[in-house]
Order: sequence, then structure tokens, then C-alpha cells
Amino acid sequence: MSLANAAAVLHWLKNDRHDVAVGELATAMGWPKSSTSRLLSQMQKLGLLERDPVTRRYRVGLMMLELGRHYRADEPLVEAADAELVELTRRTGHSTGISLLDGINVVVLRSRPGTHPLRVVTPPGTRGPAWANSTGRMLLARLDDAEIARRFTPFPTLPGSNAPATLEKLMQRIARARAQGWDESQDESLPGISGVSIAIDDPHGAPSFAIYVAFSSMQVSRAERRELVQMLFEIEARLRAKFGTTPYISPDQSTSTYMASRLQRRAHG
Repeated sequence: MSLANAAAVLHWLKNDRHDVAVGELATAMGWPKSSTSRLLSQMQKLGLLERDPVTRRYRVGLMMLELGRHYRADEPLVEAADAELVELTRRTGHSTGISLLDGINVVVLRSRPGTHPLRVVTPPGTRGPAWANSTGRMLLARLDDAEIARRFTPFPTLPGSNAPATLEKLMQRIARARAQGWDESQDESLPGISGVSIAIDDPHGAPSFAIYVAFSSMQVSRAERRELVQMLFEIEARLRAKFGTTPYISPDQSTSTYMASRLQRRAHG
């Protein structure tokens, strides 16, 4: 079994495909049907895939779920952030989570469903467009402009969405996120869903991650959204005090200017 081919199968399945038949995969990949069948059978034997006894279609195996639970599971900063979000969900009733950047997408690492009747549920492993998501833009803000342009050329689109539709508009949103230290999305990647987020930088060099609060767009007023942002900043401050993380400073801000603007925002709610 080729490791590259096995990885290709898993990548194909992760893109919102729940299962696949031998012939379907062979056609999609341009592989011979006989070798495709052998590959899927081997992956099943190794626990990477499982086969539905009725439909005979293959889907992701239980081993992948078990492995996914271990991704960044023992990092103290991630665990501490997750514990903070558990409490934030308890206090507010809103869904919270942690996301990571992967190319031009974000992937949910941890999530806590809210308790409101109209709640947002994004299970770990959920993938979404980084340009149409507050967490994605906060993490993209960590990259230099040239790298962002490289990733978004050509620019992807989401028809009917409030998301930025051009690279220029995305850079404007990222510039705003850099300046204020947080970002907001509304009716972008998912209709009717809004969210606010900030990013956390690991002092030991691990990839940054974003923490977020997600809610129905109709549920939360503008003032309440600012209160949620304030709560995220308070989590950031506690993590900084415990782990020595440093607040993000955009390329055009000095430390004193950044901290002065942060204190002013807090003073005015």
C-alpha cells in the first residue's frame, strides 16, 4: 500500500464526503479499479477505514477518531484555553471553541455547544473558509501580506455570503483585525451565524490558535457582542499571566501604542 495513496484517500474523504465506493474513487483519482479495491481493503484491515456491510461503501475508520483526539491534546496552553471556554459557555450559554489555520481554511480543534435553543454546533474537525470566518482572519493576520496574497490567488468565492469577495476586501478586514486585536463574522461561512474571536500566540513557538464565541445572528445585540469580546480578552490576559504569552502587535504598531489602545477599549467597554 502506498502511503501517499492512502493519504490521498483520507484527504478526499475529509472534503465533506462521508463515504465512497471503489469505482467512484477510482474514477475520481484516475486509478485502476483493481488497485483501488486493494488499497481500500488494506486500509480497512489497518483500521483507517471501515466498510458498510449493506452499501459496501467505505468511510473513515474509528482509528482516525482516536488519533484526532490526541492532536495537541497535551499542550498546557491549549488545555488551559479549553478550560476557560468551558466556563465561558457555562456563563453565557453560547457555543465556544478553538480553531487552527490550515492553508486558506480553519479547522475546529475543540468546541463546546451552547445551551440556547438556537445554538451553534461545530464538532472538532469541522473545516471552514478562513477568509469568511473571524477565527480565520485573526490567524491570517499573523502572516505577512505577501503570504496572504499568495494563498488567495486566485481568490475563492462564497456566492451569497457577506464574506470578503476580493483579496483587497479581505486585506481590509485583516487590517482592521490587526488594529483592534479581535474580529467578528456575521452571515459569512454559515447563514444566520455570527461569531467573535481573538488569537492566542504560543510563547514556545507552536502554531497560534484562535478562540471564539459563536451564536445565532438574531440572538445577540451589538453591546452584548462587545461584552463577549471583552470576555475573550480577559481569557487572553489570564493565559498571558500564566504562560507568558504576549499580545499580538501589528506591523504598524509599537508596544506602547498597542497597549494604550487596548486599555482604552477596555475602559470604554
